[in-house]
Amino acid sequence: MAISLSLVLAVWTATTASAQPFVGGLSLPFADISTLGLSVGGYVLTPVVVFGALVWDRLAQRLGLRDRNFGLKPQYTVTLQWLAGAGMLLAAWHVLNIAYGLSGA
Repeated sequence: MAISLSLVLAVWTATTASAQPFVGGLSLPFADISTLGLSVGGYVLTPVVVFGALVWDRLAQRLGLRDRNFGLKPQYTVTLQWLAGAGMLLAAWHVLNIAYGLSGA
């Protein structure tokens, strides 16, 4: 759910993006400064929430090994690892927009 909401926020901020000069002659699309709050929210959702869920899963599965009735669910961990990777890609977009907004450019 956090990835989905972060994706919605990324698309929302992308609608306000315009090409801005970056390093050298390179131009990159950065979102408007008015959407800075959306980028911060998206950044919190992706790495913090998704990686928190991954850590929670790993701890729960390790602690569950002490119980002989516990059934490991390795597919949960694999799914969360893929979601964490997707979260990092989304977080990169949000971080670039936060950095651009805070730079005052």
